[in-house]
Amino acid sequence: MAQYIITINGKDYKVDVKSIEGTLAVIEVNGKTVTVNIKDLGKKEMVKRPKFNSSLCCVDEIVPVTNKPITIKSSLPGVILKVLVREGDKVKSGQDVIVMEAMKMENQIQASISGTVKKVFVREGDTIEQDVPLVEIEP
Repeated sequence: MAQYIITINGKDYKVDVKSIEGTLAVIEVNGKTVTVNIKDLGKKEMVKRPKFNSSLCCVDEIVPVTNKPITIKSSLPGVILKVLVREGDKVKSGQDVIVMEAMKMENQIQASISGTVKKVFVREGDTIEQDVPLVEIEP
């Protein structure tokens, strides 16, 4: 049906949408087939921007367009190793803002939009759970 490269916290995932019926979709993520439930959150304006991926040549990354602040949350529990930004700093989409250790690996958490850091919720050394707010960015 359609293929996408979805980037989550700087890591690319190849997603192949096999079918969609109602709120259920059959997708293949990095070679593993799963059925997922889709919740419609309303229509969002989307833009495409080119992104280079050496294994797939050129693909499009879908990025939401918003004028509201976004909050970057932790995708895994871990420990904050470095906070690379302060409130008031200007950041670009894709820029590293936090370095955290999760599952014995260092992970760079990146800004998903360009803008100004409105709030930093964590400090170096903090132990955090999944889905904890890390940084709020205002476009």
